[in-house]
Amino acid sequence: MATFPYRIGRCAFRRRRLVGGLWLGVLVSTIAGAMAPAGEEKDLPMSGTESRRTLDLPGERR
Repeated sequence: MATFPYRIGRCAFRRRRLVGGLWLGVLVSTIAGAMAPAGEEKDLPMSGTESRRTLDLPGERR
């Protein structure tokens, strides 16, 4: 059971530049994804539904 993690560690050590580059790529893509602009929200009113009437109610009472 301990031989599998040992083999992974040994392989990662032998190819440490590749592994480091992969981790750097994951880090950069995660940061880029977090900073990416969000898509536009489209307001799709569904008139006649119960929740829409509830949301429109305060505007009608003014």
